[in-house]
Amino acid sequence: MDGKIPLVSVVMSVYNGGQWLKGAIESVIQQTYKNWEFIIIDDESNDETVDILNQYKSDPRFRIIRNTERKGLTKNLNGGIAISHGEFIARMDADDICMPDRLKKQVTYLSQNSATQVVCSFIDFIDEHGNPKGVWEDDRKTTSWKKIRSTLPWRSCIGHPTVMFKKEVFAKYSYNETQASSQDWDLWLQLAADNIVIEKLNEPLLLYRVHSKSVTAISLKKTAFFKMNETYSNYLKLVWQKKKFNLFNLKVLTAFLFNKVKLFLSRIKRAFTS
Repeated sequence: MDGKIPLVSVVMSVYNGGQWLKGAIESVIQQTYKNWEFIIIDDESNDETVDILNQYKSDPRFRIIRNTERKGLTKNLNGGIAISHGEFIARMDADDICMPDRLKKQVTYLSQNSATQVVCSFIDFIDEHGNPKGVWEDDRKTTSWKKIRSTLPWRSCIGHPTVMFKKEVFAKYSYNETQASSQDWDLWLQLAADNIVIEKLNEPLLLYRVHSKSVTAISLKKTAFFKMNETYSNYLKLVWQKKKFNLFNLKVLTAFLFNKVKLFLSRIKRAFTS
């Protein structure tokens, strides 16, 4: 670092997130780290989201983009990052809450650890009313890059809205737009396949809200095996296109085949019990 304070671009996509949006935005405004811009893509909301965002449009730190048609989370994130000015990119969702020192601690870590390109943190779950709902077991078990990399072929272990990464990563990588709901896991797989280091701060820097409209809750309406099959299939197509045949992706392929067997057995079980 040359002594300058790096700009952080916080990137959020929101669709009809008015119920918790203001709290999410205010948690960024109240950060102890102050050198940031906030890029918010409104994906054609038709609730109070528009009115809430209008309250911040005169603040020069905010860049609010309103889509005239739905594009979905993955395209919005790629678009938001493409127009960002920051040296570091921080993800944020419209229903979560950042702890006050989140940006400061992540900027400090990335600035002091040149080998690390991405840093995330633990999450604490909360419900619709902000009440504690426990922790994510896989999140708490994967406390280092070594553990994260060994886990990723089998399942995601990174809270997406906790992530901050160096923007230079996106000169080569981006969210896979064929992934409807697991664009984050796909990206971690892309990075891990090339041994791009992702580290985790072993403290909760984000309150992750789980509710009936959240991505997590919607995803759970599909069987876990089916959702993972979709993610694996789309990721491996990308591997094939880029000819990224290495040991890590062989592990992903192995995990994909194991999941195929589990999916098959789960369908037989449902057939016999329905």
